Amino acid sequence: MRSLLITGGSGYLGRHLARQAAADWQVIATYFSHPDPLTGCQAVPLDVYDGPAVTRLLADLRPTAVIHTAYDMGSPEAMQSVIVEGTRHVAAAAAAVGARLVAMSTDVIFDGEHGPYGEADPPNPVTAYGRAKAEAERAVAGLCPETAIVRTSLIYGFHPPDPRTLWVVDSLRSGQPITLFTDELRCPVWVEQVAAALLELADGEGKEMGGVWHLAGAQALSRYEFGVRLARAYGLDPAGITPGQSRGSGLVRPRDCRLEIGKAQARLQSPLWGVDEVLERMAYGI
Repeated sequence: MRSLLITGGSGYLGRHLARQAAADWQVIATYFSHPDPLTGCQAVPLDVYDGPAVTRLLADLRPTAVIHTAYDMGSPEAMQSVIVEGTRHVAAAAAAVGARLVAMSTDVIFDGEHGPYGEADPPNPVTAYGRAKAEAERAVAGLCPETAIVRTSLIYGFHPPDPRTLWVVDSLRSGQPITLFTDELRCPVWVEQVAAALLELADGEGKEMGGVWHLAGAQALSRYEFGVRLARAYGLDPAGITPGQSRGSGLVRPRDCRLEIGKAQARLQSPLWGVDEVLERMAYGI
């Protein structure tokens, strides 16, 4: 059976990838500090910043494909170590063993002033996380030219809920006020669908399946609109969410990170629904 290595396998996306891939792949998932709840796959500890360890692991396993999801949004130093150097190590090791590489990136590599963005639009990040991801993209493209570089948006899910959804739900249930911006636009994507699309890319080969891909939901929503929908989906009163504005808040954040997904919609089998369609279908158990 083909083997798939998932870095950051104990993360939210990584766990869904491992579960979906188990039917068709021999799955090896790496973790940095906590393996739980990794089930149905081989769990392996790995610090992607440790270049020799990354090289040894891939040389030993010789995976057919690698999906690189490991990241760190802590300090700028941690982002440089994990996102930039870690990605460089994974890309070099994947190239050395001839493994197909799918590397995760983000919509916040853009400045948020000229959305929606296509795959060919040049990155211009305004945050430390965006700058680290943009540098990682450049490293991957240089080391592994046929890599699929995937930019995605807010990843959400329900079984279990993602951390962002859980924060909204727990805050409303406990009566804690929260503020969400009305002028920050994103394209939230359901974890089940982005995972399926990533596995489809991992299964591909050649230049036609490489390059930059935008995998995001088909519906653009403000953070506030998204939060209101999540609240209602859980039967909660969204009145506990206060609308705010990023502009004038003093925070340096990209405001319009809408992604164009026409390439993925035309060339991949995996659908990318908008939030309203996902919630409507889930209401009927689909």
